[in-house]
Amino acid sequence: MLLQRILTAVPLAVLAVWFVLTQSTESLFYALLFFITISAWEWAMLCGFNDVLMRGVYALVVLSAVFLINLLLTDKWLSIHVLLIAAVIWWLFVIYIMSVRHPAEASDKPSVVKLLMGFITLVPPVSAMVYIHLQPQGSYWLLYVISLVWVADTGAYFSGKRFGKNKLAPKLSPGKTREGFYGAVFATGLYSILTGYFLELNFIQLVELLIIGFFATIFSVAGDLFISWLKRERGVKDTGAILPGHGGILDRIDSIMPSAPLFALLLSVIIFNG
Repeated sequence: MLLQRILTAVPLAVLAVWFVLTQSTESLFYALLFFITISAWEWAMLCGFNDVLMRGVYALVVLSAVFLINLLLTDKWLSIHVLLIAAVIWWLFVIYIMSVRHPAEASDKPSVVKLLMGFITLVPPVSAMVYIHLQPQGSYWLLYVISLVWVADTGAYFSGKRFGKNKLAPKLSPGKTREGFYGAVFATGLYSILTGYFLELNFIQLVELLIIGFFATIFSVAGDLFISWLKRERGVKDTGAILPGHGGILDRIDSIMPSAPLFALLLSVIIFNG
């Protein structure tokens, strides 16, 4: 299983790095549309909708929503900061709910509420990543945002394997430990320092980046746990089977969904305007 995950993850990572660093923002936008459409298809399944037509319609509606938001942002009818703040507030609410409630019993009963939740979960990350890519040195910043999630996952995996004893969220993801989370924070902290030196940040900006990276790590874990929550309530192991050894697209982007809007918001206030 580990070998299969590596054989799938490495080519995807190389493709992501190449695309972010070499392609235009417009090309990036259309690539993100492709992945978010598949994610919406998978989200509909997590909401209890198995009908192919229903899932297809939902995926197209989410796709249209992303297009509409992009047009509103381009025409200045909507502020990117309003969208990002709304997304961050949503994820703070999700974190709160997960801290005080347990997942419901597994059921295949359709949930319209969860369908609606998909819009605030799936749409803002696309705008956030496009916004970051448009900034000065934006391709490097976006690569940092994406790769920080990979670093966090790697740090959590090895730290959890070596030191893991205390469960982080046993009701949601029994494999995750507090020690794994500490390892993720440590790894992303080191990575942020290296990134800061590479991007020639001053000392204050470097400290700010460490703080941003810390909160982004928390949000990335929250995204992972939230999808685990939805899978438990749906009674499924993966969101799909499109990626051998990993599951579905949602299984791979669950950490970037909350961290990308947070990154874009904090970077816009602290770094880009710093």
